[in-house]
Amino acid sequence: MKKNGFTLIELVVVIVILGILAVVAAPKFMNLQNDARNASLKGLEGALKSTFGVTYSKLAVAGLENESYVATRIKKVSDGSGTYGANLNIPGCSTKQDCVFAYGYPLNDSGTLKNLINNFNTDWRIANHTIENRITFKQFTVEAKDSAGKFDGYKMNRDNCYLTYIPASSTTSSYKLKFTPCK
Repeated sequence: MKKNGFTLIELVVVIVILGILAVVAAPKFMNLQNDARNASLKGLEGALKSTFGVTYSKLAVAGLENESYVATRIKKVSDGSGTYGANLNIPGCSTKQDCVFAYGYPLNDSGTLKNLINNFNTDWRIANHTIENRITFKQFTVEAKDSAGKFDGYKMNRDNCYLTYIPASSTTSSYKLKFTPCK
């Protein structure tokens, strides 16, 4: 006699095998979003390091890599508090789009970092901390308000998934850029 279809045992075996594959494969697929975010942060880290190398080189060519304060904006000062109006020919930095540097690297000034990276504001936000900036995804920040209710920068709404930037503090130290992965 000819048999058509599958037996109940064959169907149960196939369902058990599919269940085992789902249990093994599901966690891998569920973590893809964090993997993508980590890759984006690593890409931003590489872009920042490259940008810092270019800006340091331009400051060195201008003889300003050892200065404690260099700004592209024009300001008249006579107290020797820094170099103003530096024409560094850095894309994104001009007298209209101010960039500030210390010891050859960007200061802990969110405006400078935003000016140095194209389309920064579309994907990223900078959360200011006392001596460091934390750069993270736009959706991981909320607006901070001061005591008068005015905008006072951004603060992060999670404790992972960011880059920490600490600027150079002397001619013998360099900047620090640390990656904190998404979890």
